[in-house]
Amino acid sequence: MPDAKDILDAAANSDYDFRRVANPDDPLKYLFNEWVPYYRLKWAIVRVLQPRRILEIGVRFGYSAAAFLDACPGAAYLGIDNDSDTFGGQKGAIRWARHITQGTHAEYLIADSQQLPELPGGPYDLIHVDGQHDEDGSIRDLEKALQKGKHILVDGYLWGRDRFFHVSEFLCRERDLIESYLAIPGYSGELLIKPQPTAQMQCRGSSSGEIRTAYTAPYYLQDCGGFDAYKRDTGGTLTDGRLRAVAHLAEFAPIGRALDLGCGRGEVSLCLARLGHEVMAVDYSESAIELAQAGLESVAALEGPLNIVFHCSDVNALPLSGHYQVAVASDLIEHMAPPELDCLYARLSSHLSAEGIFVVHTFPNAWYYKYEHSRRLREAQKIGAYLPREPRTRYERLMHINEQSPRTLKRQLGAHFKHVVLWFATHGLAHPFENLKRPFTKSEMRAAGDLFAVASQVPIAPEKILERVEMRPLAAPLALVLHALEMPSTVRAGTRFRARLRVTNNSQMDLKTSLPNPVHLSYHCYSETQQLVTFDGLRTELPTVRAGSVADVNVQLAAPSVAGRFLFRLTLVQEWVRWFDQSPQDLFVDEWVEVVAS
Repeated sequence: MPDAKDILDAAANSDYDFRRVANPDDPLKYLFNEWVPYYRLKWAIVRVLQPRRILEIGVRFGYSAAAFLDACPGAAYLGIDNDSDTFGGQKGAIRWARHITQGTHAEYLIADSQQLPELPGGPYDLIHVDGQHDEDGSIRDLEKALQKGKHILVDGYLWGRDRFFHVSEFLCRERDLIESYLAIPGYSGELLIKPQPTAQMQCRGSSSGEIRTAYTAPYYLQDCGGFDAYKRDTGGTLTDGRLRAVAHLAEFAPIGRALDLGCGRGEVSLCLARLGHEVMAVDYSESAIELAQAGLESVAALEGPLNIVFHCSDVNALPLSGHYQVAVASDLIEHMAPPELDCLYARLSSHLSAEGIFVVHTFPNAWYYKYEHSRRLREAQKIGAYLPREPRTRYERLMHINEQSPRTLKRQLGAHFKHVVLWFATHGLAHPFENLKRPFTKSEMRAAGDLFAVASQVPIAPEKILERVEMRPLAAPLALVLHALEMPSTVRAGTRFRARLRVTNNSQMDLKTSLPNPVHLSYHCYSETQQLVTFDGLRTELPTVRAGSVADVNVQLAAPSVAGRFLFRLTLVQEWVRWFDQSPQDLFVDEWVEVVAS
């Protein structure tokens, strides 16, 4: 990427004046004096870049073409123009462009760039994208340019708020394909983009096999929901609402054999194994399986062996044998074509046990984008606010080959399972099971971004699902035991550190981190003089600890910002109900820690 100073210096020292080649019959000739620095800046950019091959989308009278070829006379130039009066064009203007670039290596193509599947020829050292398109047109041109340009010069980046937002949306959406960009204010603003050398906009396929190569480590570690938690503790905890909800629903099944279909990084597989299942997890992405295996090894090093086998395979190619008590598909089905789903559902229906369940989550509910986003877009336009017309991320546009409507999902599942319970959840999943308690209105259904379903060959009562997945207030005291397995004796001030606790549940109640009153591990912190330093300690997610079972958990703690000796009182808290160190439960472990200056 060239330095902005070099470009600005080249412009300041240039005497290039486009008016020497301007068409005297141009209807916009009253703006010519204003345009002199505008075309001089374009001249300077090309002067500094010295591109050997140039492509321009939107030629009009060829003023940019003339500036480019004056700045770099030996360059080969191709201009694309639809030769019409639409989007700022001028019918017949391209004849003038040909006239003023005679004697150069300039060629012209009469075509609508929007109708081209890709830009012709290439690669190009510079692609200049006209600023006269609407949002969809601008982004389509830029996406095509990203495939074939070593540099992309975006005309009129600051031409108006709409243009700025359109192009900025592109920068945000395709940021992992862009190495750098440089914005230079001026008459209309020039934006120079340098794509990644290996940038490739993969095309959306018609089957899951055609998009297999898109499922890379960067996708799983930078975009796929829950990636931040995975990077923090290699999948040891579930903070992503979708994964937590799916894991809670899986608890409805009897313990036995489990399938995690499209397992991704493997977080749900770990939860299923912790519940006591023998887990077979499958994903056709090598990157996903590598991350999932790393997560298993990390957790097993702390908690001991877990019964999980990962398979790198298409879910429909995985050999199935016998029967499974539970199968989960978290954000898988929108990535598979309808015939592929029919095959998967048929296989699962014949391999689920008599009491087995199939848990599904998918985003988006197709109604969410079709109706709710359209409504929001209309409302935004009324008040002059900006929303992108296309709300999907680049990965969603590429990977979501079969977004599900509620009717489609229930109909296709119902063809293979006798009983299907389907419900909506508001996007963000703050209350994933609310729709099981009450019907949603039509507007709520359309605004709900997420869909859940549980399918089985036996009747499933929504009340039973709620009974299993929800955590209601617990009556104290309960037969619970806390024991500290690991606790550092010395930590640095202001840092976070980890302890390890064993929770033994001898009661008749399960402990869960699900709504409406989740149970977490936490702590209070006191000084050596028994002054309270921290009451609301960091919360640590508690895996489901079933009645009569034991769980070992890594607890996150924060050291005070000053040095000294501090007491950490480790305990459980049921949110909006009680702290378990209080009477009548009186459940806690006290550990002293020396905090030293950083």
